[in-house]
Amino acid sequence: MDTTSETKTFRGRSLEEVLPQIRADLGADAIVVRRREGLAGGIGGFFQRSYVEVDARAAFEDEKPLEARNDRATAEGLSSPAIRALVDQAAPFADALASAQGSVSERAHEVLMAAAQGAAGEVVPAGLYGPQPNRVAIEDAAPVYEPVAPPAEMIPPAVNEFLPEPAREGMGAERPNVADAHEERLVAAGLSAGLAKDIVAEAVAHGLPFAQPRGIKKLIRTTLARRMPVMADLGGEARTIAFVGAGGSGKTSATERLAAAYANVDADVVVVALRATDGGVGLSSRLEPLGVSVIAAADAEQAARRLARREATLTIVDAPAAGPADKAAVAQIAADLRTLGVNEIHLTLPATLSAAAADELASALAPLGITHIALTHADQTTRPGAPVELAVSGRRALSYVCSRDAIAPVDPDELAKQLLP
Repeated sequence: MDTTSETKTFRGRSLEEVLPQIRADLGADAIVVRRREGLAGGIGGFFQRSYVEVDARAAFEDEKPLEARNDRATAEGLSSPAIRALVDQAAPFADALASAQGSVSERAHEVLMAAAQGAAGEVVPAGLYGPQPNRVAIEDAAPVYEPVAPPAEMIPPAVNEFLPEPAREGMGAERPNVADAHEERLVAAGLSAGLAKDIVAEAVAHGLPFAQPRGIKKLIRTTLARRMPVMADLGGEARTIAFVGAGGSGKTSATERLAAAYANVDADVVVVALRATDGGVGLSSRLEPLGVSVIAAADAEQAARRLARREATLTIVDAPAAGPADKAAVAQIAADLRTLGVNEIHLTLPATLSAAAADELASALAPLGITHIALTHADQTTRPGAPVELAVSGRRALSYVCSRDAIAPVDPDELAKQLLP
């Protein structure tokens, strides 16, 4: 590598005047070593003119631009026998490629020229910058790709079943697929198909906007629980209630369980066994040891006279059994309850009852002025949908859930979980 290069000095009025001299003398790759500026000439220090003085030298071989060095190396490398052999072998393919490229280039040129033509076949003017391509023609000629939604069957089931209606628009689905399964479970639990469909539709339409699709079951439960009227606003005043129902409906058991629950907190409780077939012996034997007074009465007037001498926190009347065929008995019970001043009448409906049977019994005992529905035999089934629907459709408050050994106020959320586990 040549490392010697002579430094020359160039002088002119400005750098723009000096640079052409340097390129002409030392080449375009010349290296400026030093630059000086000063004043010269004039008279007595006046009228001096500025000048620029530049020291420069020719560039060494390794200081030249990479392109220049590559050109030289390439020229030397191509002259080798091995490289020439490779070039000769590739020549036929290169000729074919060049021919194809030429065809494509000609077609591209034709397309661009056509796009540059206006509606009348003339080049579209563009003022100062000269003729420009016809942008409208180019855009019209460009293909437009419309987004295509994937078929529903291509979406994984684990995702598709939980997609809400807006997310699945265009896929032929109106709501999460899993909602159909939940609707079927509600029907299996005893609700009518119409009520189940209505509850699920409400949960989807007015619940999903505020929750994740995977929470659809919880939304359905919440909707169902919200539909259930429950006992409320009891206040702290004394209550006089009656359990009415058909034979075997669990009204006597509900009376006993409720009286025992209040007796456990030392509340003053009185039970009226009205025209009991056993004369009230069964209730007396089980409740009086707990401190509950049991009045066995043959008629309402007798019971009313004995109640007048008591001030109880809770008075429970175990009414005589009556069914759909006992119209005279129903009328008598209605008169008895008025005489006793009963203000809460709880119809005991077994959780195992069918919807048709529940409707029939409720219609037969409607003259009693039923205000509440007590769900009895709750431990004998997990599908208490029929009594629940009767409460929902008739707007009668659900009061108590009774099992063989316990009683508790209805919790709509827990009942909804039981209907839709």
